[in-house]
Amino acid sequence: MAGKRPVTLGIFGSGDVSPNLVCDALNDQFAFGAEDSEGYFAPSEEYDLTVFLPAGGTATSAAVHRVWEWAVRCELAYQVLWDETGNELTVDVLGNADKPEDIHIVDDVPSALVEQLAKAENPLLLVISENEQFDEATAQVAAAALRDGIPVHDLSRALLEITWRHLPDHEPPETPAALPDGEGPSALSVVSDAPDVTLSGQEAAALTESLAKAEDLLDHIGTGLLERIAETRESLVHGRSLLAPKPETPAEGEQPKKTRLEIFDAERNAWVPAGRGRPPKGVQKRRVPA
Repeated sequence: MAGKRPVTLGIFGSGDVSPNLVCDALNDQFAFGAEDSEGYFAPSEEYDLTVFLPAGGTATSAAVHRVWEWAVRCELAYQVLWDETGNELTVDVLGNADKPEDIHIVDDVPSALVEQLAKAENPLLLVISENEQFDEATAQVAAAALRDGIPVHDLSRALLEITWRHLPDHEPPETPAALPDGEGPSALSVVSDAPDVTLSGQEAAALTESLAKAEDLLDHIGTGLLERIAETRESLVHGRSLLAPKPETPAEGEQPKKTRLEIFDAERNAWVPAGRGRPPKGVQKRRVPA
């Protein structure tokens, strides 16, 4: 495990997510290797994952079960938070735990999940939405995690980062009131010779509206940029792949020999053998002489 980055991963939600999306998104995020002939993924050389799975009559949704399947295929030892209720999917999650002590009986699965993540190293909560909406239980877990400073990402939307604007029915923590200048470590020192200004109620309302419009504009700009990042990154990788050294081609009139599949490794800026299993989703591919 030396040299790997430890990450503690929690999962919660009742939305729908396909098995392929689960495997593609999480394998890419945590650098797991190709699939072997038995359906198992090669270990990650970058991350040391600890996974917490919720178990119970409502907690073990079909999507949670698909994450459990992915954890099994990655041969990850996982921890279970169980409220001693169950459904037909809970049996799998409980039955495949490595040791009895990996199953923790709790009164409230969502609260216990956030509590475990809050005291872990490099925590990350994955939530599962349905048509970009969260059920109330999932929204509460996401809000509790954000209050504790835990990053939250939606697996159904390929790991979209969740912020307070995605949880309109939940209030973010209050920002501490600013201390007067010179009081406290975070006080602002603003020096100005301008006279003090007193605003009327109408002027204060207009100023508040102006600030709200500016903040709303920043939200829209941020959303637009986020939507373009993946497209732009793909375009850049494609461009770099075109600049990488080309394979040797058969001379004119010469019969082509056996070929092999290569994929473009953006980190190395080079084409590498694809190896076993299905190439990662969206990667640049080409056939070259073997």
